[in-house]
Amino acid sequence: MNSNMTTSTKNRVLPFILAAVCLAAGLGLGVLSGDSELDQASVNSGRSAEQSAEGKQLKTLQQDLLSTLVLPTDFQTVPDFSLLDVDGEPLDQTMLDAHWNVLFFGFTHCPDVCPITLSVMQDVVAQLETMDVPQPQMIFVTVDPLRDTPEVMKNYVGYFNKDFIGVTGELNDIHQLIRALGIVAAFRVKEDNPDEYDVDHTASMLLVDPQRRVRAKLTAPHAADTIVTDYTTLMRALAPTQNALLD
Repeated sequence: MNSNMTTSTKNRVLPFILAAVCLAAGLGLGVLSGDSELDQASVNSGRSAEQSAEGKQLKTLQQDLLSTLVLPTDFQTVPDFSLLDVDGEPLDQTMLDAHWNVLFFGFTHCPDVCPITLSVMQDVVAQLETMDVPQPQMIFVTVDPLRDTPEVMKNYVGYFNKDFIGVTGELNDIHQLIRALGIVAAFRVKEDNPDEYDVDHTASMLLVDPQRRVRAKLTAPHAADTIVTDYTTLMRALAPTQNALLD
């Protein structure tokens, strides 16, 4: 009889024990969930504060620029790519690392915008070499790789400055890169010669930082003195922060 009473008592008590265990587990999960939500809220709050501070900095910086559009750090990053240099050697996105870079997109048959822009950039780099600012890589990316072979690019780019970097490659690879960066290139058959074509393309240049982030757009029309002034203003504001990140 005592044995039956013990079993009966156990049967009555067991559900209460299980309920207590489940309640405790639920409370524990609630605490963990609450902590997780608090942590995420803290992260979001910190990110929001950083974005707000950057927004104020960029607004102030924009007011000091003559013709350049400054962009936030999360605006755009250059994607991975696989292209060719003027010697036919492989190039990828790591070419941008550890440098400030100016990217210009055009083609060697361009009648006006491209040669004028490259001449302007030759004057720009000549001026910047006398200044205590990070020296940018000048990179000319063809939007017409069918005609702009490595040899053609080497002769063309080298005419303006032997240190300028020419980039070509497969048509699909080139256009995948320019689409990702918001660069427009539209092919148009010449009316007077159906066997020839022109390419209408974006004339603005992109300023890319050593982390491959697009930080500014150098808008057309381009003038050397204006670019130099805006570039030095940008470097005073952006380069110290960039150097801190690299350190």
